[in-house]
Amino acid sequence: MHDIVIRGGELVDGTGAEPVAGDLAISDGRIAEVGDVGGKGRREIDADGMTVTPGFIDLHTHLDAQIGWDPALTPVSWHGVTTVLMGNCGVTFAPCKPSDQELLAGMMETVEDIPKNAILTGLPWDWEDYGGYLDAIERLKPGINVAGMVGHCAVRFYVMGERAVEEQASDDERRQMADIVGASIDRGAVGFSPNRHAPHR
Repeated sequence: MHDIVIRGGELVDGTGAEPVAGDLAISDGRIAEVGDVGGKGRREIDADGMTVTPGFIDLHTHLDAQIGWDPALTPVSWHGVTTVLMGNCGVTFAPCKPSDQELLAGMMETVEDIPKNAILTGLPWDWEDYGGYLDAIERLKPGINVAGMVGHCAVRFYVMGERAVEEQASDDERRQMADIVGASIDRGAVGFSPNRHAPHR
């Protein structure tokens, strides 16, 4: 017996192929059968007149703060999004020295219009490096899949402090930044997110 059987929907497989009418069975969290599924599922969903699709991936989010007080990541999770990418536009919360928390929260406030105090109180801030940040996110038990890029702004602040806003980095500082980006990717960041937009300071 399958865990879930979605019956009679228009199935879109995400490959670009034409939709087909049919059933979709899920067992142990994976698609087990597609087509005319016989037998009953533990849970049956009538999808007649509806479209059944793979989960959507939102590649441009700024949910980095919201996840602290809303790990379900609403409303995107209500609309079929099953994976989000955070850390866009160079704006992330890691790496972060304790002394830089207000700077990074203020930066996100200018991007997302979320009050800095909500960001400072809504996140646990119990990390310094990017791997620690991902561990903190995992402890929040997000309702959907979360991936993140390490952001240029956070890396500059980490190496240069407030000088990062107005001054050029030295050769040594650029090397430090490159090392931090590499270490962040080694610890789970899926990439590097740059930004040269002045209001994101």
